[in-house]
Amino acid sequence: MTPTADLEIVMCISMHPNQAKQTERPAGAERPFPWRCRHCGKNEVVMATVSYDAEIRHDGRVYAFTIPHLALPICQVCGERVFTVKVDEQISAALRSHLRLLSPEEIRAGLERLNMTQKEAAERLGIAEATLSRWLTDAQIQSTALDKFVKVFFAFQAVREALRSESNDPQRRSPFLR
Repeated sequence: MTPTADLEIVMCISMHPNQAKQTERPAGAERPFPWRCRHCGKNEVVMATVSYDAEIRHDGRVYAFTIPHLALPICQVCGERVFTVKVDEQISAALRSHLRLLSPEEIRAGLERLNMTQKEAAERLGIAEATLSRWLTDAQIQSTALDKFVKVFFAFQAVREALRSESNDPQRRSPFLR
């Protein structure tokens, strides 16, 4: 079962004079503990820190690893675990760490260090700007292959220059193919 299978999303609509804005938040995320358990019905769900054995499919492979200190709501009566957006964020961060992938903060820092916009980086990397945005907002985890490519892109000026040439003139052959 994936962590998001137990996630209930509540749509909140706040009306402004000329527009409606929708935001998503996990049910109960704003309420203090204890919460009512959806499994047993008791008012005994509290925040706990547990060791969690995760199995996550990424890049077409299943990765099994342990998250030693996962903070998540658990029912004290039946043991039901409640997976919220914050829990999913912890699991995503643990997967990135386990696979040694760049975090959104590290990608953002690389762009800032190079004084490069998301648009320019996406063009040079040959990916959609929306894809890079999803990596930066933690909405999507980049593939291992693209992560390695981004690391090389950040590390070597010659790679950035070669990719600049290709993005400016798609008819021009790469210096790596000569």
